[in-house]
Amino acid sequence: MKKNRLVVAIATVALAVSTHAATVEMSWGDPAEFRDFRVIEANKKRSQERIIKELSQQFVTEAAKLPAGQVLKIAVNDLDLAGEIEYFHWRYPFGLRVIRNVDFPRISLQYELRDANANVVKSGTADIADLGFRNGLLRTQNNSSLRYEKALISDWYSAEF
Repeated sequence: MKKNRLVVAIATVALAVSTHAATVEMSWGDPAEFRDFRVIEANKKRSQERIIKELSQQFVTEAAKLPAGQVLKIAVNDLDLAGEIEYFHWRYPFGLRVIRNVDFPRISLQYELRDANANVVKSGTADIADLGFRNGLLRTQNNSSLRYEKALISDWYSAEF
C-alpha cells in the first residue's frame, strides 16, 4: 500500500535559533490514517497543517538540547490527540474536543540520531503515551491547544536523549 508522507522542512530553523542545536528532519505519515487527527475547525487542511507545524516546532525546540552537528530524523507514523471530539454541542457546529483522563495523547514514531560524522548514535521506534497527562501544574497553565502533546514530546526527549 502506498503511503503519502508530508515532509516538514524546518531543520534550518533549529540552526538559526541556536548554534548549539542539532538539525531535525521531520516527516509525517498520512493524516487520514492517523488514529485521531480530527480537527474542529471548518478548514480541516489548514488546521491539520497548523498542528503538524506546532508539533514539529516542539521537536526542533527539544533538539536544541542535543550537541551541534548531530542530525535527528523523526518520522511520525501515528498521532492520537488528547481528548475526543463530540458533535452534539449546539454552539460548536464542527464539534468540540473534550478532554477526559481516559483520552490521553499518543504518538508513534521512528527516529535516528546521527553524529557529525554521519555515524548512527541511536535509533529505534517509540510508541509514546502519557496516561497521567492531566497531572502537573505546569501543563494546565499552558494555553496551547496542543499542550499535552507538546509535554509528551518534551518528556520523550528527556527520557530518550
